[in-house]
Formats: sequence, C-alpha cells, structure tokens
Amino acid sequence: MASRDPSVRGEGEDDGSDASPVLVRRDGGIVRLVLNRPGQRNALDPELAGALASAVEEASADVGVRVIVIAGAGSAFCAGAKLDTLLAASERGDVQGVAESFRVVEQVYRALLAARPPLIAAVHGPALAGGAGIVGCCDFAIGSTGASLGYPEILLGLIPGMVMTLLVRQAGLRAALDLALTGRRVSADEALRLTLLTEVVPSERLDARVDELARQLAALSPDAVAATKRWAWTLAESSRMMEQGRDLSTLLALSDEARSGMRAFFDRAARRGGG
Repeated sequence: MASRDPSVRGEGEDDGSDASPVLVRRDGGIVRLVLNRPGQRNALDPELAGALASAVEEASADVGVRVIVIAGAGSAFCAGAKLDTLLAASERGDVQGVAESFRVVEQVYRALLAARPPLIAAVHGPALAGGAGIVGCCDFAIGSTGASLGYPEILLGLIPGMVMTLLVRQAGLRAALDLALTGRRVSADEALRLTLLTEVVPSERLDARVDELARQLAALSPDAVAATKRWAWTLAESSRMMEQGRDLSTLLALSDEARSGMRAFFDRAARRGGG
C-alpha cells in the first residue's frame, strides 16, 4: 500500500491527480478506500460522502472482500463536513435543508456501522468532527504519530450530536464531555490513551502496519469475524441513537449562535487565503 505519510507522495492516487472523490484499490480480499479531496482536507460534501457510503456498501456486499481500509489523500484524514451548504440552509431557516446537511454525514456513518467486513481507519493528520466520527465507526483505528482527533463543533455553536453517540461509548462520559465541551484537539498518543485509536505507529510505518493487520484479519473465518463484530456493535448500541443525535444537531444549527460561529469560521478561512 502507498505511504500515508503526508511528505511521501509516491503514487498518483494520493496527489489528487485522479478526480474520483473516493479511490478504490483492491488487493485480494483487502479493499482500500481513499478519500480523494485533499484540496478541502477531505471534508465531506454530498459528492464525497455519497461516494464513500456507496463504496463501503459495495465492498461489504462482495463476499470476496475480507477487510476494508479507510484512508485520506493529502495532509488530513478528514476535516469533518463542509459547512457552506449547512450555513446557507441555516441562514434561510430551512429546517429540511439543515437536516439534509447532517444526513449527508449520517449516510456515511450508517454504511460504516453496517459493513460486514472489519474496517480499519488509517489515520494520518487531523481527523476532526465528522472525520473523527468516521474513525469512531471503524473497528480498528491505527494512527501515525502525526495524527490528531478533535470534536470542534462547540466552537461554532454546534453540537457533535451523532458523533457523541460513539464518543461516549468509546472514551467514557468524562472524556467525551471534556472533548465535546472544550473542542480541543488531542494528539495521537492521547487519542490512544482515550481508546479513540487502537494503535499509534511512526508515520513511515503506518501503511505497513495497516497492511499487516488487514492481512491478519483477512486470513480468519469471514463468518466468525462478521458475527463477532456485529455482536460487539449491537452491545454498544451506537447506531440506535444516531437519529436522535442528528435531530439535535439540526436544531442547534438553526440557532443565531451557530450561524455566527459558522460565518466566523468562513471569515477566518478567507483571511488565511483558504476560502
């Protein structure tokens, strides 16, 4: 597999040269899905989110696929959801439009949580908001030493409604409140301590370690693996609360404070020359 260290761009698939929103690479029973919008730090818009959900569902339906790896092109794993459509709908007071903005991300989470094969997140750089949610939906999350996770919605007057359904279960209530109420970003080592990552390796070792784990899992009984992961996620009950989290996120996104927070976000991006 190609290196995910941002300084290493040995293959065209990682430099944005392929216009596909999600790059699909298959090696035997292992499918690697690469979020391919590096110019927007792989932030989820309807096209990228739809392509990722479809690719996960297609791979999951193929009985020959034993493992799915999720990675990101460029400097970030995934910077969350693109906020332009959400802000526009909120400015109009369009409840359905705001809800649809969150459904864009929800479809990704549901596809990941319903996937039959085990999922491995190969995390380099930031995984923020919805990007941290993608990591949380995976069965394994291996991060490079340069990875970071964060839930910054509160800083924009928003709430990580859907992500919290995963975060509380995985990190515990105290840690979830800390991260969600401060919006702070945690390093790979702290994310490992909080069990948001399952393993941290040097950047240059990330792909090799992910490949090693993928091959280990691919060699096991697919029925036993699928049944084990399904039972574990059933016990966690994470998907059951997803809809309530989405509705709460929709309500908060329609507030004046959320609109002000999102406008400020775009203003800062414009001043940095990124918007």
